[in-house]
Amino acid sequence: MSAVSTVLHYAAPLASGPPDGDWCVDALSRPPEVILNFRMVPHEATVTDLRDSSVRPTLDTMGFEKAAVPTRADQRALAENSETALERYRQETAELLTSVTGADAVEFFDATLRHQDANPSGATPHQAPHQRVHVDQSPNSARVRAALHGPERRRFGRFQIINTWRPLLRPVRNYPLALCDYRSLDPGADLVATRLEFPEWLKDRESYSVKHNSRHRWHYWRSLAPDEVLLFKCYDSASRSLALAADGADRPGLADVAGLCPHTAFYDEEGPDTGHLRTSLETRAVLFYD
Repeated sequence: MSAVSTVLHYAAPLASGPPDGDWCVDALSRPPEVILNFRMVPHEATVTDLRDSSVRPTLDTMGFEKAAVPTRADQRALAENSETALERYRQETAELLTSVTGADAVEFFDATLRHQDANPSGATPHQAPHQRVHVDQSPNSARVRAALHGPERRRFGRFQIINTWRPLLRPVRNYPLALCDYRSLDPGADLVATRLEFPEWLKDRESYSVKHNSRHRWHYWRSLAPDEVLLFKCYDSASRSLALAADGADRPGLADVAGLCPHTAFYDEEGPDTGHLRTSLETRAVLFYD
């Protein structure tokens, strides 16, 4: 297996800042500035390329997996924010998620388009790849999502939030997505619930920031192509280790499965740094099980 040496940006408390549990990302006070009451710290990391590897991650073992599934939606239209193309894409992605997981219902609630072009001026384009190690949901925000999107008048047991991440138009040339093996994570020590002060229409109220841990094992797929997708967990209500870390509960029905997947974009110094580097679409959905 080949690997890339790079820098990943983890979270750490300020010397005189708030304690764990009162961290915040504030995008409301001084827009467009984003204010953190904690700091981001760069750490050298090795990210293993799984392109030619015999390792086959799955959602339940490592928290993520790759599928080779071309899209029937118009990729150019997706890249131009066409709602018609996005609706078709959601339909086929729901079919994929149901096939992979066996879920009884899939409800989408978010779609984010990201672009990265080489820019000598150093300006950061809108919705550029997110270079901060994080998890999209905390258990609190995941439960709120389940309540908002759950099937009406129908009880459900297990639920998950899954992010489906796909390149558009051409393979990723740089700023690929790094995914952390859940088995290398210490959920109780590494994850910090972080309040999100965002506009009301924008995503969720709470996520997880991630502290550095030298035991973390990072992976990616070189030159991920538009006919490939990455699926990774933002939350799984059936994960025993995550439930114990979050609220100390060992409830009936819990299992030894991955609970979530820390992730981040990263810059590959050995990769291209000119021209168009990446266009990608990520969609998040709540998956329900009867």
